[in-house]
Amino acid sequence: MRIEEAQQQLAEAQATVQALQEELAETNRGLMALTLELEQRVDERTAELRAAHAELETTNSDLMQLTLELEDRVTTRTAELEAANETLAQSSIAALNMMEDAVEARKQAEKASVELREEIAERKRAEAEILRLNAELEQRVRERTAELEVANQELEAFSYSVSHDLRAPLRSIDGFSRILLEDYPDKLDAEGKDSLKRVRAASQRMGELIDDLLKLSHASRTEMRRTEVDLTALAGEIAAELRRDDPARQGRWVIAPGLVATGDPQLLREVLENLLGNAWKFTGKRADPVIEFGVTNGEAVRAFFVRDNGAGFDMAYAGKLFGAFQRLHATADFPGTGIGLATVQRIIHRHGGRVWAEGAVGQGATFYFTLGAQE
Repeated sequence: MRIEEAQQQLAEAQATVQALQEELAETNRGLMALTLELEQRVDERTAELRAAHAELETTNSDLMQLTLELEDRVTTRTAELEAANETLAQSSIAALNMMEDAVEARKQAEKASVELREEIAERKRAEAEILRLNAELEQRVRERTAELEVANQELEAFSYSVSHDLRAPLRSIDGFSRILLEDYPDKLDAEGKDSLKRVRAASQRMGELIDDLLKLSHASRTEMRRTEVDLTALAGEIAAELRRDDPARQGRWVIAPGLVATGDPQLLREVLENLLGNAWKFTGKRADPVIEFGVTNGEAVRAFFVRDNGAGFDMAYAGKLFGAFQRLHATADFPGTGIGLATVQRIIHRHGGRVWAEGAVGQGATFYFTLGAQE
């Protein structure tokens, strides 16, 4: 704006000078005074023009500086725009690649969806077939279970009847053998007496075996009456009975206090009688027998245990412990019928629990049992 004004003023000055010169030519030196005045005005105007020119030069310098700054900004912005364009181009390429990947993924998803629908249809057909087979299997299981229950009932009734009926002949055999030994000792030689003693021992062992079989049958046939049972007190009573039956034996009993469980009192007594009786029997040859009854800590389901430091057993034969008539020790060393642990297992199973054992030869044994979900 200042340049334009200066140029305009300059144009005006030139016009004035031209007018003055024309005037001067027309007046022909008549206006000398005016000439002096005009010269003075020209000097003043020249000074103004010089000042305007200097100002114009300053303005031009500022304009050049602004131009340079503008060029720098334009260069910088251009570089930024070029970088942005490059980024945009790369982004566009990436977007195109992503779109292609998305299209391919969609195709794969559609293919997978078709396969999934086919798999679901096949699975539904398989499930329907499984349900049909399960229903058929359940029906067969119910029928077979009913047959087995009837067979078991008949077998238990037969076992009970046979065991019960065998007791009278055995008592007669034992009784008559005793009478012969007592009333006719002078008519029997040593071999005859030994034979009769063997007959009596065999009949008594047979009687014990029949009694144990009846207990095993009773464990399956008796009606369950669940109630709260003080196992600590029960174990104490059984330990006292065992000490009373064999007062000459020494031993240390460790019975944990406050052990209470839910179950059938008579059946749980039979369990502890068998387990504690076995511990008492198999520690008979130790000078320092220790028998312990307690419960494990930190388990989700409580496991009661009977532990002893007696003869123990080889874990390789642990699977035979709970079978009827299974024995891991000679009868001469430790008498018994091999029915007790089978009875224990049957009672524990009726309570919904499980029983197992750990041991080592010469280092004792530990028998564990649980009493099912109600515990």
